[in-house]
Amino acid sequence: LNIVTGESGAGKSILVGALAQVAGARGSTDMVRGGQRKAIIEARFRLPDDHAVFPLLAQHNLDALSGELIIRKEIPANGSSRIFINDTPVALGVLHQFSSLLLDLHGQHEHQSLLHPENHLRYLDLFADNASLKSQFEDHIRAYNALRQNKERLLSEKETARQTEELYRFQQDELQRHDLDQADLPALRDELRRLSNFEKIHQSSRLLTGLLTENDTALSAVIREALDQLRLLSSLDENFTPYLEGLEQSREIIEEAGQFTERYINTLEFDPLRAEFLRERISDLEFLLKKYTCPDMDALRAYRDSLNEKLDNIAHVDHHLEETTRALNAHITALQTLGEKLHATRVKAARLMEKNIGGQLRELAMQGASFHCMPEFSLQADSPFIIQDKAVELFEDGFDTVRFMFSANPGEAPRLLHKIASGGELSRIMLAIKTVLAHTDRIPLMVFDEIDSGISGKTAQIVGEKINQLSQHHQIICITHLPQIAAYADAHIHVIKQTGPDATRVTARTLDGNDRLEEIAALLGGAQPTEQSRANARELLMQSGKWK
Repeated sequence: LNIVTGESGAGKSILVGALAQVAGARGSTDMVRGGQRKAIIEARFRLPDDHAVFPLLAQHNLDALSGELIIRKEIPANGSSRIFINDTPVALGVLHQFSSLLLDLHGQHEHQSLLHPENHLRYLDLFADNASLKSQFEDHIRAYNALRQNKERLLSEKETARQTEELYRFQQDELQRHDLDQADLPALRDELRRLSNFEKIHQSSRLLTGLLTENDTALSAVIREALDQLRLLSSLDENFTPYLEGLEQSREIIEEAGQFTERYINTLEFDPLRAEFLRERISDLEFLLKKYTCPDMDALRAYRDSLNEKLDNIAHVDHHLEETTRALNAHITALQTLGEKLHATRVKAARLMEKNIGGQLRELAMQGASFHCMPEFSLQADSPFIIQDKAVELFEDGFDTVRFMFSANPGEAPRLLHKIASGGELSRIMLAIKTVLAHTDRIPLMVFDEIDSGISGKTAQIVGEKINQLSQHHQIICITHLPQIAAYADAHIHVIKQTGPDATRVTARTLDGNDRLEEIAALLGGAQPTEQSRANARELLMQSGKWK
């Protein structure tokens, strides 16, 4: 329990303001000391290894330090603020995710979780110990949402299935008629090119055979004569020998080319019907490639094969829809069952929570105040979830909305807590709630500002006892003017403002021993403590020590 004291205007609010920045409040250039480039706020949290922030670090790909987390905010004199978690820049939304797991600010500041109705259900579930039920509910709702999306997709497919099926069957018939497996388009084009150039090919082949083998002056005859002369020369001079083998190979190639051309001419046959068939076949295939936007025949065949799978899916859409609907209904039933259990536990817990918090409020000098916790269903006409014969809206954590209501005085109708309670009342209400939830709420740090507004004497002593009791489960920073609360501190921090000729500085110093006694005496009797106020301070410290 860290108690912070100091005169009004000494600068205690700087500490709370800095923590508000760590919690995600928007920075202002007014926070930068005149003449400086920027203001820097850094908070270092030491945490147990199983704390929820460490999985969140992994989720956001942030470095993990051993047992701690460092949040730093830099507010420049010009420009936008920058936020760092473990030295990595993050967005404001990410900071909010982390800070909601680390600290609660209670007082006249933006970050009071009690003021946000969306947090009320979390407080009630903590009190009801609903973690296991909520985990089961979340598992079913994930499956339910996936199945619901799948069913919507299947219904959409069914809506267009008939028209789509007709199109796919037409395409399938068209592609099957053209016997694509036997369609070699490059080979067909080659064959048509030969038939289209039959006269040129026949004439050129005749000329070639004459040049190669048939004429008296054919190349084969000339080379044979040349070979005879080359053999003679190589027998007389070996310098001719290397050319003999090459010329022999040329003769063989020329004769083979001539023989091939002769055989080719004998097989040549012009078939105009075949040429016309090829033109139509090629035209049909090229039309299909263009129509189905396929680059080649392999792609066209692949599209044809895919039609079978598409038609099979259409044929089975009703079956898939039946299976999905059956699974969806099973999850609806499970969610309704779990939702009813959650609602029952919440209603039961709400009554007990009201009673316990009411008792705490009376001990905190709010005798006429009443606290109400109201779990309710939100009706939704088209909802498939029927609870207590009502169609109700589904939320991520059940079917309930919860509102904390508060009445400060007897006879006043309860109203929404965040709309009517003052800062001091809110701090005491939160203290009451946190006292009731002390064993279940894992928030590490709570800050209470102005918790002593409107109380004194015996009530202040009770507040001090409750805050110290709460500090067994959380780190507490409490700003107070009351000696009865300050006496329960584990660490007493005194804030003082020092004004110099050029600058004003605010210093925070931990008090112990006689310094602490003097500060509590000053809180009791004014700036200049008397012996009586010192004696009263000793009595307060002795009483708090015995209680602790």
